Amino acid sequence: MMRTVLPALAQAIVFNSADTETGCLKDHLQRLSGAVVEAYNVLPNLDLLIPCLMKMGVKFSSSTLSMVPGIPIKPMLAKITNGASQVLKLFQNKAFTCEYKYDGQRAQIHRLPDGLIHVFSRNGDETTSKFPDIINIIKETCPGVVTFVLDAEIVAIDRKNGLKLMSFQELSSRERGSKDSLIAVDKIKVDICLFIFDIMLANGDKLLDLPLRQRRKYLKNLFGDGKPGYLEYAREMTVEAEDSDANNEATLNKMNNFLDDALRSSCEGIMVKTLDVNAGYTPSKRSDTWLKVKKDYIEGLSDSLDLVPIGAWHGNGRKAGWFSPFLMACYNPDTEEFQSVCRVMSGFTDAFYTQMKEFFSGDKILSKKPPYYRTAEVPDMWFSPQLVWEIKGADLTVSPVHHAAIGLIHPSRGISIRFPRFIRSVLDRIPEECSTSADIVDMFHSQTRKMDVSGKE
Repeated sequence: MMRTVLPALAQAIVFNSADTETGCLKDHLQRLSGAVVEAYNVLPNLDLLIPCLMKMGVKFSSSTLSMVPGIPIKPMLAKITNGASQVLKLFQNKAFTCEYKYDGQRAQIHRLPDGLIHVFSRNGDETTSKFPDIINIIKETCPGVVTFVLDAEIVAIDRKNGLKLMSFQELSSRERGSKDSLIAVDKIKVDICLFIFDIMLANGDKLLDLPLRQRRKYLKNLFGDGKPGYLEYAREMTVEAEDSDANNEATLNKMNNFLDDALRSSCEGIMVKTLDVNAGYTPSKRSDTWLKVKKDYIEGLSDSLDLVPIGAWHGNGRKAGWFSPFLMACYNPDTEEFQSVCRVMSGFTDAFYTQMKEFFSGDKILSKKPPYYRTAEVPDMWFSPQLVWEIKGADLTVSPVHHAAIGLIHPSRGISIRFPRFIRSVLDRIPEECSTSADIVDMFHSQTRKMDVSGKE
């Protein structure tokens, strides 16, 4: 995994450098390891990173390399929160913006100097062949050759019904195309609208360190007013610093009304982002300057979780011949472990059970529990980490069996979901990008039903 390989590479450079002073070895190791990881988040291409690192040695810094249109950077991520009142406490006296959180597919749009358009998924996979209509939309709304890297959401839309937004399931039903050929535009059955909300590079200028308010000005200069139903800005509402107060009822009502509008517009909720203070774009980091508020956060469990199936039991009764239940896990990037969260056996269709029986076969079934799986559960079989599923439950509780976030809430117990159910497959995430143990700790602390965790066995 890159979290292991990149620091190891940096340390090899330090240990083999004649410029390293022995007394400062630890500082050199930490600084260069951090610089290499940060550089990779902006330019995740080892063919460019490694030669530069070899050449620069211990003088390498994260600013040595810059973004290259056509190579996707790691996207910035958001932390969860359970409502407008908590947002106001966290963003006290800071200007911020609320944006619709669309139920679509996150996309990074690149325009190269030669005018070519590339579309990348959240995890950096190229999906240009699936969205030839985006190429046409970009060319119509932003004529001329100009380079940029955009952060956006692709959303299914019904242009014949008042530009009504449609669900992610409708979007995922589109043909995928292939690596060598685009799907035919005239055969597209589900139209899309591109909702842009950030820009990281424009005309060769790296914008990551600029505050969001300034990055938005770059967007307006590039795309003007956009084109309704084709290319739009994420709908937003601004709260200035003087109105950002936890006791300001007018602001609280304004935010809740905006959230209600988002939900009525078939969105998942809202994103809340600082505009001026600590408002840069930090690739790959889950920042507390980006917060998300969804309906799920306010009703019962403060969020759904994106979890990885790591094992299963043989089904009984009507489910004989299938796998049921499945053992689900979150990821701890610090220890590089998949930690169990729950068993799930509700929310599945018979067709899905059949599909999973076919999918989890051959080398996807492991001969024994891997050392990087942490759980006290003993399923009938272990799976290699392959898929990500959205799981929803009633609330979070301390568990002696499941080891998610073990030691962070309770010294010897983990956290588990009560009454979990399957919501959907999450197609645009790889297993290492699922919900983390830190996410679960945040959710545990923010859930409405508070629990007494004494630390006693």
